[in-house]
Formats: sequence, structure tokens, C-alpha cells
Amino acid sequence: MSFAADEVRELVECLYGAIDRRDWSTLEALVSPRVVVELGSAAPIGWDAWREHLREFAEAFPDGRHDIEEVLVDGSHGVSRCRFVGTHLGGFRGIAATGNEVSVAGIYIDRFQGDMLVGHRGQLDMHALLQQITPS
Repeated sequence: MSFAADEVRELVECLYGAIDRRDWSTLEALVSPRVVVELGSAAPIGWDAWREHLREFAEAFPDGRHDIEEVLVDGSHGVSRCRFVGTHLGGFRGIAATGNEVSVAGIYIDRFQGDMLVGHRGQLDMHALLQQITPS
């Protein structure tokens, strides 16, 4: 299937917009139930585990959002360079809410078949994130 770069960019923007709005129904419609998600160095996970991961971030950083700085398109793949920014207002990985604002770099590679996300690879600077929320 041939993809136009603008179509892939729109899908990328729709994906991260839905994540940032906590629009779970749009995500359900956009993400294939058989999606393969690779986050950092962890083993691949599926949609249910990724959805829980996204909810963990939504609870810890209720105003969290992806500020997309660049999207490169290659066929059915969208590669995004962004910053995740938000305020630590809920517990995260055993760290109680600090009220700290965070800003961390991320790079994502998303693969689409038609208008469905079938692959997501993500690298978020978790070291910097944890440094920004760990009490001194």
C-alpha cells in the first residue's frame, strides 16, 4: 500500500493528540489490537499493556503532552522527535507526586497499515524524567 507523507503526518498527529487528550476511544479506533509496542529496552508488549502504560503516565502527569518538534516520513513509517512536558501530580514508579514540571526528549517510530497503528517503538529519556521527579 502506498502512503502519502501528509497522510502519515496526520496519523501521527492524531495518535499523539489522542494520547495527550486521554481520548481512549479514538486510540481504540486508531490502534490495531495486534499492535507491537517496543518501549526502550523492554520486551515487546501488546495493546492492553501499552494502554496501561499510557494511563500510568496520564495519572502521574495529568497535563502531560507531546510537543512534536519534527516528523519524518518514510513510506508507512512516521518518525517523531518530541518533548514530553507536564507536571508530576500523581504517583509514578513509586515516587509520590512532587508538583515538579518535567520536560524530557523522546523519539518515536510509528508504523501504519491503512489508518491503523501496527507498530510503535519509543525512546523517552526516562533517566531525565526520574531525575526531575526524584526528591533531593
